[in-house]
Amino acid sequence: MLGNTIYTKEEIRNLNDDEIIKILKEYWNINYDEPIEVIGELSRNEMSSGDYHHRINNIKLIKTFSILEYPIKDLELKDSIIENGIYVPLKFDKAIKELLNNNLQLLVMCNLTLASESQRLLQNNPFLLNVISPTIRTYTNINETLLIKDSNNILIKDSIINSIKHEYKNELSNYKEEYIQEIEDKIKVIENSTNLKIEDLKNLNKEVFKQQEELKKIGKVFGNISMRIQEKENYQKELVLKIQQTEEIMAKKLDKLREFIKIHVDRLLELEFIDEEEYKNVLMINDSIDLENDVLLNFQEDLGSDKQKAISHIQAYLFNKDVIYPRYILEDFFALIQTNDLIILAGESGSGKTNLVKSFADAIGGKAKIIPVKPNWTSAEDLLGYYNPLEKKYLATPFLEAIIEAQNNPTIPYFICLDEMNLARVEYYFADFLSLLEERNELPEIKLYSEDETSHTLSELKNVLELIESTKEKYQKKNIVNFVKLLQDEEINKELTRVFGFSDKDSLIKYHTDLRRMINGILNIPSSIIFPKNVRIIGAINIDETTHYLSPKILDRAHIMKFDSPLLFNWSQITDEIEENKNKNLKIKFTIEELGLREQYPSFNKEDEFCKTIIYFTKKYFNPMGIEVGLRTIRQGLNYKKIFLEQNSDERLVINNFILHKILPKMTFDGSKKVIVENIEKDKSMLLSDFMNDLRRYVDVNSIQYESNDSIKELEHIIKNSKNNSDIVNYWA
Repeated sequence: MLGNTIYTKEEIRNLNDDEIIKILKEYWNINYDEPIEVIGELSRNEMSSGDYHHRINNIKLIKTFSILEYPIKDLELKDSIIENGIYVPLKFDKAIKELLNNNLQLLVMCNLTLASESQRLLQNNPFLLNVISPTIRTYTNINETLLIKDSNNILIKDSIINSIKHEYKNELSNYKEEYIQEIEDKIKVIENSTNLKIEDLKNLNKEVFKQQEELKKIGKVFGNISMRIQEKENYQKELVLKIQQTEEIMAKKLDKLREFIKIHVDRLLELEFIDEEEYKNVLMINDSIDLENDVLLNFQEDLGSDKQKAISHIQAYLFNKDVIYPRYILEDFFALIQTNDLIILAGESGSGKTNLVKSFADAIGGKAKIIPVKPNWTSAEDLLGYYNPLEKKYLATPFLEAIIEAQNNPTIPYFICLDEMNLARVEYYFADFLSLLEERNELPEIKLYSEDETSHTLSELKNVLELIESTKEKYQKKNIVNFVKLLQDEEINKELTRVFGFSDKDSLIKYHTDLRRMINGILNIPSSIIFPKNVRIIGAINIDETTHYLSPKILDRAHIMKFDSPLLFNWSQITDEIEENKNKNLKIKFTIEELGLREQYPSFNKEDEFCKTIIYFTKKYFNPMGIEVGLRTIRQGLNYKKIFLEQNSDERLVINNFILHKILPKMTFDGSKKVIVENIEKDKSMLLSDFMNDLRRYVDVNSIQYESNDSIKELEHIIKNSKNNSDIVNYWA
């Protein structure tokens, strides 16, 4: 029996949540301290995008079995409980999908509560209710009383059948035919208790048979998946083999010179053509970085290759060192690291960009190399260096030296960060290198100078040693073993000056210096380098009037992570995220393969939900606004999605993050400019607002805890700023 008092929206506009709850419970004859417990039909509803949302319809109170309705006069029918049901929050979509399985509807019990204030305002319904998702459970305890009270008992019976099917479906997949008899026995028990018709049971048996057939189909699907996994493994093996072969080819380019030096290494050292460091390098007495003494957790053995656990551990490890980041930043950064794409961290000075690079590298036992960019950088030579023909030596930059160091330590992750990347125009000095990084089939090769220089140096070195040895034999002075004594011996010095064509001993000294410089340059800087698979390139940019905008070429190929000031963080919220960890002092050891190999991006698939969503946005919003989105961008998004879902199952976060990384940074246009969309003239600012509102269907704002990670909030800021700036839309403003 329901109460009699019906309210208008105006009458309850200023009431608080407790007062509204009290009104509802009085109307529905529920005690104030009792939950609003209901029974209803859980169903899956398809949206225009092809995605799904979930509602509970035909809702009745468990206590009175009355039909549920809001006590409000001026409410449209479409917004009523009878017509619209009750919305299930999107952040629980995965759990709800698992509950429904393949059923279209299912009888469930659950508790209700008031929707958020923003949702109630949006729907213009102060009584709007939401399902408390954790309370949803399948209703299988059906009794005669319940059925008799229900005026729509056919619908209830259909729900009972679905509930039974749901309860036993998983067991069917394990026991198949052997379990059919047991199911039939249980059905008979349910028939006796609920007076189900025989016809219903026959239909259920048919459904069981159908499920068996479905199992066979699933078996075939699993077979296909296994084949695809095998193909993937074979591809990875081929890729590793190709990399190894390429590395071998590159190594052979210096073999002749290195072998010659190995044979004559002692002689060259005595004659000071090489120094002690080069001596060690040639004989493979390598002073490589050794982290074996560090106590590290093994990602596979200690964490079970669980990336969620890894992120939790990294957050606790950093927190223990007074380095505090929200989980979403570490989660996003870790996923981007695995893509092998260029990552650009954007934000004001002091927002924690370079610190994230250094801290994360430390947490996984890696090395961070921070390379400051200079305002006068104008070409690739500023990034990689150049060969000086006068000195006959390659002049390396700190950036190139960091790559070579990483090459010498192939098991250690290297994060090379170009700090203040946009102090100079990025496309001037980085475009060529970025083109190299686009190579996905194999590791790119960085060509530094002509290989002829190596051959020339080898030939010249052979001639010099042969002349020195023949001169010593001629004058029977084999006991002279160093260069200084050669110069001090008048006979030897005179003869060497003659055969080399020099006029005095100073020329001989200069020639010795030049040859030594040539040997040093080639041994330390080879003519070309295979880009190491243990290196990730990261850019850090400041957003202010002293820096340059990023060009479309850079934006199209990079992932942008925007940072707010740490002062805006909710510190207590971050503290709540951090899990207790007895091993919080230990770093995690990842293999380079576990951090992600450079592979081809996933193929574009127009049937994929992510692809469908981005295509829809591109046609309706991005293209009219002048935001270019190509196949490469979508394939990058698919790659990010594949990696991100390994550590967070929320697919809606993938859309949210993709918009933040790849779309919003491209928003620089005149909002007042008119465009034609679906035969309707609109200005771009209006189109941007439409996009923001449409995006709400694809992004679950309830699962996003920080404004800086909320694409909707970012769009609101962009729109607000544009209104204050003559409709000029600029993400970077």
